[in-house]
This record gives sequence, structure tokens and C-alpha cells, in this order.
Amino acid sequence: MSVTTVTPDRPPPPTAADIERRFGSPTVRIARPVISAGLVGLRGVCRFNWTSRNLDAVTGVTPPFILASNHASHVDTAAILGTLPPTLRERTCVAAALDVFGPLERGRCGPIRSLRREFLQVTVAAGFRAFAFDRHGSSRRSLRAAVELVRHGWNLLLFPEGTRSRAGVIGPFKAGVAIVAKMTGRPVVPTYVQGGTTVLPCGTTIPRPGRVVTWYGTPLRLADGENAQEFTARVETRVRELACRAAATVPDPPLAGVTAADASPRRY
Repeated sequence: MSVTTVTPDRPPPPTAADIERRFGSPTVRIARPVISAGLVGLRGVCRFNWTSRNLDAVTGVTPPFILASNHASHVDTAAILGTLPPTLRERTCVAAALDVFGPLERGRCGPIRSLRREFLQVTVAAGFRAFAFDRHGSSRRSLRAAVELVRHGWNLLLFPEGTRSRAGVIGPFKAGVAIVAKMTGRPVVPTYVQGGTTVLPCGTTIPRPGRVVTWYGTPLRLADGENAQEFTARVETRVRELACRAAATVPDPPLAGVTAADASPRRY
């Protein structure tokens, strides 16, 4: 795992204490039910929804656990959290890209941009319990924060690809998910989101009508003697297998995002 020194212009990623402090702040606590109600209204107006397959794989695990999912759309987070029972959802936090959702570089933005970014941070923290995770620079600090959050009883949603895929093809997983699993001793639940790119394609902001399906796989634990790279590969393989199962399944009624192209094995 390479570690790059944080530049003086960019604030460092938050610690676990910083993250939990924001989650518990009055602003976030007040905004959370408002944002949740707004999301419900948006689902009704735009006529999109989500459902799950094999949710027992999650509900049958003693928390905390780690969800490792593919990432192709900004709707993925809402679709995953939306299928979890409220008791689990309230204790699930999400690692979000620092360069997208974190603070802006010091001295390189005006007050308007700073206010917009602060509003975004409050929104994702309140609506999704999301926190800024450095995927490029100070990854060790972010991994330490993630480990501490899990140790404090938070379930953790990670997108091991490190970015959204542009063509719906699952990219290689990074080893962070294995490091967190090893340091905490908690299971990893392979997760695959189907249909997100149809409901909210990359580059769009208004969801389209459709349904997103979240597939959950059997929880995985590190085996004796298994290293981070091997475990990461095993998690990635399970997520790809879920993708193949999803592509081969034609639900009734048909779901948005399932086409003949989706069923092609070369996509996975």
C-alpha cells in the first residue's frame, strides 16, 4: 500500500473522531430526517425504486460488518442503504471520495465554493452517513479512521474499485477492504448493485424511472494465512459472480438496466 504525504494546501482526511462528531452534530441530526423525506419524495416523483436479493446474508450477520460493492452510479449508495433494515441502516457509514466530497484545497477557492462544498458534506453526512475517504494520497489515515469506526460498532460500506466505472464494467478492487477486514476481524459481505446506471447514469443529476436491485452474497472472512491481496481477489470474484447471477436473472416485472448486453459474460 503506497502512502503519499498530504500537501499543505489540502486538508487531511478526517479521523474517526472527526467523523463521529459530524454525524452527531446538531446540523446533521436536524437535516437527516428532512433529507430522508426528500429522498422518499424524489423516488415518488421520478418513479424509481430499489429492492434486494438474499438480504438474509446481511441480516444473519452479527454487526458490525463491511459491505464491499461495485460502483457505477451515485444511486448505488442510496439503493444499498435503502434495502437495509432501519436498525442496520442507522449504524452504517459510507466511505466517499475525499476529492469529491471532502473539503476544498486551502486558498484555492472562494467563499461561495467553500459554502457549496460544506453544504455537500452536511448533506451526504446527514443523508447517507458518508465521510470523506482519501483514495489517492493519505490512504493510511483514511484506513485507520475506517478501522476505528468499525471497532466503534459502525457497519461500513466500501466501494473497493475506488471510483465509479464508466461503462458498467467492474474494475479491479483495491486492498483497502481486506486491510479493514483484517484489522477488525469483521466479515465482508459481497454486494452487487444492478440497474444503477440506467436510473442515474454518470453525468446526470435527475433519476430516471426504473428499479435498482442490490444483490448480497455470503459473508467472507479472512482464512488462516490468507494475505490482503488474496482476500481482495476473493471478494472481487464473489462480486463478479453476483453480477453474472444478476445478468442471468429476468425478474418479474422487468427491471430497468437489464438488457441483452448486460447478460453478456464479457462485461464481467
